[in-house]
Amino acid sequence: MKKIAYLILAHSDATHLNALVKSLSTYADIYIHLDIKANLSDFVSACPKTVTFIEDRVNVAWAGISMVDALLNLIKAVLPFSENYTHFVFITGSDYPIKPEKQIFEIFVSEPERQFIKYIDMRESPEHYLKLITHKQFLEPFTNSKNKILNLADKSVRKALRKLGIPNKWSNKVIPYFGHTWCALTPQCCEYILDYHNDNPWFYESNKQTFSPDEHYFHTIIGNSPFNSKADGLQAYEGRGLWRLVNTHLICPSLQKWYTLDDWEQIISSDKLFVRKVNSISGGSLVEEIDAQILINSPVASKDINK
Repeated sequence: MKKIAYLILAHSDATHLNALVKSLSTYADIYIHLDIKANLSDFVSACPKTVTFIEDRVNVAWAGISMVDALLNLIKAVLPFSENYTHFVFITGSDYPIKPEKQIFEIFVSEPERQFIKYIDMRESPEHYLKLITHKQFLEPFTNSKNKILNLADKSVRKALRKLGIPNKWSNKVIPYFGHTWCALTPQCCEYILDYHNDNPWFYESNKQTFSPDEHYFHTIIGNSPFNSKADGLQAYEGRGLWRLVNTHLICPSLQKWYTLDDWEQIISSDKLFVRKVNSISGGSLVEEIDAQILINSPVASKDINK
């Protein structure tokens, strides 16, 4: 029987990361990209020895192309073992399961060809989403200096450049699609993504200065590929809001909220598999309650997440 491979992007909170990987380890293998700014030894010592921290780490910038780089590095690290897995499940170090581990496993293994990813056609939103790729956003720092003055200057320059509205070259070879980063894809689909990335350097360059390319890089490749027919796929555009396009996660529409025990009713009524975001400080009690009431004592249900 094949397992799941969890591909995790983490950058902080080793305590919560430890709780997360322990909650997911029975039917899965865990692979983690830790932001190079974090101290690797702190996380390695906190997590079980069975966890694999990949060696090829990058300095991840918020909403920058380095998010894509980190995700691709995870795929490269796991693909050699792809025959062991039904899906690569992409999550973050601040997620937590809200369904029993066996139920999550059974959902993925029961649909070995399904790509758990949704997206919209960005051209349906020329006033907002399309501008994320047709104008340069300059989210990646020009320098990785530790000098605070240089960093402030760097931010100021990039902010000024964004205001200029400099056009970004986008090829009409592909339809641009947008969706939630955190999804679950088959190894075959991930291999296709990596091959497309390697064979089409123009595509990476076209995305390099866009806003949050992690929210459209994989989606665009899949949406223009044979895997589109196996994906949850193209959704009707109903307005702005990334929360409309979540795949496996319960998230707040603001994208800023950290979930706590006060949100218990929302969590137990959700049909999603994971909650995002949780940390060990404000969310420690929530994790304990999830462990006690859902992950340990709750019977495995047959209900699937929404398609």
